[in-house]
Amino acid sequence: MVILSFMFFFLNMKPENIPMILWFRCKYLNLHRNHLTSIRQLPKMPQIQHLCLSENGIGTLGELAMLGATPLQSLTLRHNPCEFLEDYRPRVFSCLPKLRVLDGIPKLPEDSVPSHISAASRLCTIL
Repeated sequence: MVILSFMFFFLNMKPENIPMILWFRCKYLNLHRNHLTSIRQLPKMPQIQHLCLSENGIGTLGELAMLGATPLQSLTLRHNPCEFLEDYRPRVFSCLPKLRVLDGIPKLPEDSVPSHISAASRLCTIL
């Protein structure tokens, strides 16, 4: 019996051709540069622990909640439009409570800043 836990797809390969049973066992998935625009394009992966989605076209973070029930520990979203959203890191960590590392950087204390604190209170004034 083969247990697949690592899958790598580069340059827009088609994950639809992979049997669903393999997605359920997948723990490490690299979808670097696959022209993804949404987290919804991913199949269900209940055992995923490390997910690389770098250099895609993912522009929103709301769909990250779909991964909230997974044991995801490490997520890479580098070079996606969502990286430029306000409060990017705190928003990702609030959607994914088990996440420890985002874009290769461990969770920092400022990544837990409550979203109700206004942006003005986090700015510094340079005289």
